[in-house]
Amino acid sequence: MSRSILSPNFARLSLACLMLSLVAGCATHQGEQTRMTKRDNTAKGAGIGAAAGAVLGAVLGEGEADEILAGAAIGAGIGAGVGAYMDHQEEKLARIPGTRVERVGKDLLLVHFDSDVLFAVDSAVVGSQARGSLNDVGTVLVDFPKTAVVVQGHTDSTGSELHNQSLSERRAEAVMNYLIGRGVDGMRMNAVGYGESQPVAGNDSASGRQFNRRVNILLKAKAT
Repeated sequence: MSRSILSPNFARLSLACLMLSLVAGCATHQGEQTRMTKRDNTAKGAGIGAAAGAVLGAVLGEGEADEILAGAAIGAGIGAGVGAYMDHQEEKLARIPGTRVERVGKDLLLVHFDSDVLFAVDSAVVGSQARGSLNDVGTVLVDFPKTAVVVQGHTDSTGSELHNQSLSERRAEAVMNYLIGRGVDGMRMNAVGYGESQPVAGNDSASGRQFNRRVNILLKAKAT
């Protein structure tokens, strides 16, 4: 049986290469961690949005946002600085516990909430645990008055279609009214319920139904 014997120089060179690879790998991992933690909630939201099809929610609510922006409630647009305006709003929203923020366009943000925290099962009354997050969201929306706000309600398929449609509408309206109570101008807001019609996961499992029971807030600004 033959045996391969490495020269001392080759062994030292191999060890050096291995150490360089480990250092490079660590540096890359640290860089990825920095990018993830810079906007921790936003990064999580992007991942969850990709898994849960949140962009569909943005498309569904964009028509209502455009109607608000076309009215007199928002006033003049932001101009060329619309991207920076949404950046600043995104940063503030991403710091709020209990929210996940997804950037779905230069002038579009989607704020995700856990409906199991917002509402008890089959209830449209905003839960006490969610009020702190909604209070903070309301403060940000007041500070950024140039965005249209569309609250989107969704349910799982448990119960009748008619019941779920009504529940989704009542939940969206409850969140909108709560934000109005926190000083957000109702003229720049709309509430839309989609019932069980827009699932983002299967309704045949508890985890899937939890994804489908959701309330999102779409924010859109206009440049001109």
